[in-house]
Amino acid sequence: MRIITSLMSCLLALAGCNEKSSVTTIHHSSANGVDTLFSKTTQRDGVATFECFASESGQCHYRVYTERCPAPAADENPAACARTPLEDFTLAPGKTHEIRGLPAGYRECVGTLANAGCG
Repeated sequence: MRIITSLMSCLLALAGCNEKSSVTTIHHSSANGVDTLFSKTTQRDGVATFECFASESGQCHYRVYTERCPAPAADENPAACARTPLEDFTLAPGKTHEIRGLPAGYRECVGTLANAGCG
């Protein structure tokens, strides 16, 4: 059976049936060996999938946004970046959420409390 599986994998690879590339982001924090936040986001083919695995508050709070930072003048301090929220949502551990059609370069923030650290 292993020979057949290996042979099929090789044939599919030769035919161009490889899995498409993706980008995965992990947010993980713990205290005293206990997860306080554990979340994963995977982006593939224009679809972002958000997964909450653990949160000390019982929910993962997300903000998806774009950010535009003006170029600072030579004699000035860097200007603050302008954030445009795209979607805010909350997931319980074990739940997922998909967003399609996000713009290139979108950003995300996830925390144990709503808008905590997400500005």
